[in-house]
Amino acid sequence: MEPLSKAKIKFIQSLQHKKFRLKYDKFIVEGLKISKELIGERADIVEEVYVSNPDYLSILRNVTKPELLREITPAEMHHISQMTTPPGVLTICRTLPEVFLPEILEGKKIFYLDSIRDPGNLGTILRIADWFGLDLVICSPDCVDIYNHKVLQSSMGSALRIPTCEMSKDELLMRLDDQLYICDTGGTSIYSMVPPTSGIIVLGNESLGVSDELMHKVKTKIAIPGDRSLGAESLNVASAAAIIASWWRGRE
Repeated sequence: MEPLSKAKIKFIQSLQHKKFRLKYDKFIVEGLKISKELIGERADIVEEVYVSNPDYLSILRNVTKPELLREITPAEMHHISQMTTPPGVLTICRTLPEVFLPEILEGKKIFYLDSIRDPGNLGTILRIADWFGLDLVICSPDCVDIYNHKVLQSSMGSALRIPTCEMSKDELLMRLDDQLYICDTGGTSIYSMVPPTSGIIVLGNESLGVSDELMHKVKTKIAIPGDRSLGAESLNVASAAAIIASWWRGRE
């Protein structure tokens, strides 16, 4: 077992930060389950798999090319892992090819995420979009990075399946008008309307909601009614995403 060089350790550690993920077009994922999914579904982006658990090594030998596997010590894994308790597998991948908003949105169902900052929320929303088969998730530039390890972990691999792209609010407004819908407590109840056959539904920031820039320019606003609430002022944005996605897909 050849020890990891200091340069390699430094490089892997650098991928914990967004600026270096962008610089090298690489990211890391940790854990046996998500690594196996990647190898099975997106082997084309997998570059190296570091394993410190011998039991996992025998499992991964059955599903990936031997030249991609690198056995390391638990101490080395501790140095390169982002987690307090490393799960024993760390995979280095190339970032996914860039995705763009389709020119024609007919039949497309898309979420636009406005300043979602919590990695757990973003990961859960991506998992929801994957579950309900949405066509695309667009993130505003100030959303948390989808390659943040907490996003990847909470999405349970969905961040690498559901197509995503980044788009500013200005560009979104320039391209679309009547196909935009904002989810806001002041909107029309979703249960009193027929779901649109296509379009983009905007979900806002955890504490501030949808930005004024979009609120003032988008005409159609929809709401999840809370008239039976015992005092809760709002829903968690990921919970709202699940309800909206279920409503949107439920009548097909």
